[in-house]
Amino acid sequence: PFSRQWFNIFWSIGYVIFTAATSTLTLLVPATLLRLVSLSLYSRVTSGIFSCWWTSCLFITERLNGVKVRVSGDTLPANVPLLFMSNHKCNLDWMFLWSAAIRSAGSIWAVGAFRAVAKAEIRVVPVFGWGCKLNGFAYVRRQWSVDAARLKRWMAAQISRGAPGWVVIFPEGTRFTDANKKRSDASAVKDGLQTLPGEILRPRTKGLALMLDESRAAAAAAAMTGGRYAATGGYFSRVVDMTVAYTDADGKPLQGSALGTRCFGQLARGELPVDTCHVHFECFKPDDVPTDPEAVDAWCMERWRIKAAMLQGVAKTGRIPGVEPWSTSGGQVPLVLQTCLRVGFVVQGLVCVGLLVTSKLFALYAVVAFIGLGAMAQIDPPEW
Repeated sequence: PFSRQWFNIFWSIGYVIFTAATSTLTLLVPATLLRLVSLSLYSRVTSGIFSCWWTSCLFITERLNGVKVRVSGDTLPANVPLLFMSNHKCNLDWMFLWSAAIRSAGSIWAVGAFRAVAKAEIRVVPVFGWGCKLNGFAYVRRQWSVDAARLKRWMAAQISRGAPGWVVIFPEGTRFTDANKKRSDASAVKDGLQTLPGEILRPRTKGLALMLDESRAAAAAAAMTGGRYAATGGYFSRVVDMTVAYTDADGKPLQGSALGTRCFGQLARGELPVDTCHVHFECFKPDDVPTDPEAVDAWCMERWRIKAAMLQGVAKTGRIPGVEPWSTSGGQVPLVLQTCLRVGFVVQGLVCVGLLVTSKLFALYAVVAFIGLGAMAQIDPPEW
């Protein structure tokens, strides 16, 4: 019914916008003062804030839309930096990464550890782009002459502060669409490569190779000084090949056309066509992954061929072939925990609104804070 749809929109998108804007003022901006004390402490506090907020938002996918998350593959090491490389099926991949993080770590705290390498356009999105920047996201311009130096500075900052990051990179560079598939296949043919079958794009690996090289360099430096990372072979303890696939209620894979931009509206109304999100992890030790750019490109292309075959298996059987889902798969974030988090963020939001209405000083602070965040996002310092 029409009224039900509007209630769902209010209770989903309304909650997200209201709590994101207010918690930015009451939690994230004040937390930046911790940078004067300890960058490591700042990273951990902001990760904790995002863990709680993002977990509270999962009610939209898991409860309002009833999407199940099936996780399989290797167990992820706990409390160490990891580098994830994933196919990019749709705009909602990041929300299901949060669900997979909870199921892999057994707690909500892994959710805020995600830091993505994302396109620069996101950084100027009010509140959301700013917040991701505060949590340590890296924004790239898709101009390698500019991005290479920025990614090096960003990696140096992550390594120096010992950030508890699970860094996510989408080597395909963009989500799947029919138009992007045509461009991807044309690029592969031009370079004399075999095209990838199915809804998957050719990976671009310059950023991945740079991050692997910087991670290995951190281990080499640690070996000389006896510092951390010497024993793990790099800043990243593991490189994780992550495969994401979506199936409908009949177990059939969802086409990219069903998960385009309009999926945000479907998500808000509780009408997302996804029944199950399948997430598969394969972990590699740093020493088992090349760092030379050409070797990384060849290795990643081979992993993408394996990934393409895996997705074809999903198309035939409705699940990742040859593996069993974890015991923590399916289900939902515990209702009591999620409700407590949601109530907590709504309460802080109401307190924030009350202060904005009754206190001119707080209203001035809000204006200055948002102007400052907007300016910071425009400047986009990689070390933040």
